[in-house]
Amino acid sequence: MISWTFLIGPAVGGVIGGLTNKVAIKMLFRPYKPKYIGKIHIPLTPGIIPKEKERIATAIGGVVSENLLSSEVLGRNLLSSDMTEKIGRGLDGFFARMQQEPRSLREFALQYLSPEELQRLAQHAEQDITHTLCAKLTDKAIGDKVAEMVIEQVMERLEQSVLGRLGAAVFELMRDAAKAKLAENINEMLHNNADEMMGGMIHSELNSLLDKPISQLTAGKEALLEQAKGSIMKAYSTLVSDSLPKILATVNIQHVIEERIKEMDMKETEAVIISVMDKELKALVWFGVLLGFIMGFVTSFMNA
Repeated sequence: MISWTFLIGPAVGGVIGGLTNKVAIKMLFRPYKPKYIGKIHIPLTPGIIPKEKERIATAIGGVVSENLLSSEVLGRNLLSSDMTEKIGRGLDGFFARMQQEPRSLREFALQYLSPEELQRLAQHAEQDITHTLCAKLTDKAIGDKVAEMVIEQVMERLEQSVLGRLGAAVFELMRDAAKAKLAENINEMLHNNADEMMGGMIHSELNSLLDKPISQLTAGKEALLEQAKGSIMKAYSTLVSDSLPKILATVNIQHVIEERIKEMDMKETEAVIISVMDKELKALVWFGVLLGFIMGFVTSFMNA
């Protein structure tokens, strides 16, 4: 029959083992600041983590930036087949919803922009389009091409008229001079009036576009939407491949992580670590209980 005194050793050993590990875990974090008796510094204060906080912050920042959030690791994951397939499916779903969207482009945009921002964007677009078209229209080659087309039409009409070939032959003598003068007048007209002509037209067309239902704008545009999807996917791939390293270098992930850890209050740091490792830390305490129990049992057995 087992004596109760035989169990005292294992029980005491288990309690001591558990308490020792629990105190050791507490001492990782506490006390948060050095303690003194007069001017004498009390050993083991502050706790290990508060004392080594800056070194730990630097180490964690280096590990995360070099192994977890490096451009190679992020690029590999962002360009993986699973990720690109998800983005592709997302774009397909978005375009499908747009083909059924009853709201106008203006109403849709106002979900994300204020009326002032939308107006400002529309004005910028209007100015850019007008400037581009005006630059094309005021090219001297435009006047020459239009004049040539007009002269050709006149020649055809003359040949078909009562004057016939005689009138066409007479006009042929003046062809070059007429073409040059006509081209000059056309170029002058476009130079003086292109901004006003194109500005009004672009303004009207842009507002008409904004007020059309999105479903109407996308109807029958499956090939164009597929092309847009391809362009977006290509732009995404280029952004990740070419720009991600520059973005990460600019952001300096290591420095950001280091500074964030250093800024954290020790109470906050303790709460974060314990929330992440709560299960493991409790297991460590129970491992101390088990180890103390075994050592107590061995001691009682040897003294029996």
